[in-house]
Amino acid sequence: RGSEYMTSKNDGLANYGNITTLAESPSQPGLIWVGTDDGNVQVSFDGGKTFTNVAPNIPGPATHYQVSRVAPSAHNPAVCYVSLDNHRYEDWNPYLFVTRDYGKTWQSIAGNLPRGNINVVLEDPKNPHLLYVGTEFGLFISLDGGKEWKRFQNGLPTVRVDDLLVHPRDNDLVVGTHGRSIYILDDITPLQQFTPEVAAGGPYLFEVRPAVQWLTNAQEGTSLGGSKVFRAPNPPAGTAISYYLPRSLGTRPVTLVITTASGEPVRTLTGPADAGIHRVQWNLRRDPPAAAQAGAGGQQPGAGQAQQGALVPPGTYLVKMTVDGREMIRSIVVLEDIWMHQVGG
Repeated sequence: RGSEYMTSKNDGLANYGNITTLAESPSQPGLIWVGTDDGNVQVSFDGGKTFTNVAPNIPGPATHYQVSRVAPSAHNPAVCYVSLDNHRYEDWNPYLFVTRDYGKTWQSIAGNLPRGNINVVLEDPKNPHLLYVGTEFGLFISLDGGKEWKRFQNGLPTVRVDDLLVHPRDNDLVVGTHGRSIYILDDITPLQQFTPEVAAGGPYLFEVRPAVQWLTNAQEGTSLGGSKVFRAPNPPAGTAISYYLPRSLGTRPVTLVITTASGEPVRTLTGPADAGIHRVQWNLRRDPPAAAQAGAGGQQPGAGQAQQGALVPPGTYLVKMTVDGREMIRSIVVLEDIWMHQVGG
């Protein structure tokens, strides 16, 4: 701005008026939202030919705030979320708003978020009531559209979160941080299906994500040289089975029985019985065989050599959870490792 102080008026240095965030509505092509570093929130209904500034309708802080993110809804084209960042003016309050009428009116949904500027907001692509927010001090989620927020770290350190993405194929929550690399929360199906009806009901078994029975080809193994090698842990083998308990079952573990589609027993797993959402990993193997009996040429496994059951073939399986006489069943699809067959593995 010409009236504000800067090093030079003609050195090419940008002072204000830069676009900081831009997004097209996933549910209405041509509906574009733009946020700037000088407090503009512009909306276009014609693919960017004309824009209207709806920022004056937002009951936010001073006019110099920076728009950190615009996030149009994937479920309703009239809905858009906007986060504002005013920490450059020593204002560390979280500013988060939603419009449900294309920007004509806005409502604050910052709720109980702690102090710290918001860098990113994301609406879940499958559940419009599930929201994710990345702040200067961590990740927060809301199950009720922003009425209440909960800190959601689960192994994620206290770190600035700059970006969020729900992977369209794997349904993982990908978290981009400042200085602490990328974190991935595998399979957020339980969060997406944890509706108020589920929370208010009894024990609940969530849908299980399909699993791939990966095959290993040692001949394709490669090694990359250099002074350092990038390494990150692979996700555990198989697929996760998640369930919800509204109250503790005491000392009784939760039993999960996996069978074939025809009812043949395959694997029995046990999980925590405390109140809350729990996850048990099935590695796509059958129950371990009985320990080999000594004598007559038989040998028992050596120390530390735990026996594993055989891998199950691709197909459809069932998992059954029984709690307080209530039986819940979900299907588990085990997919074939097609890539290995294509390369002749």
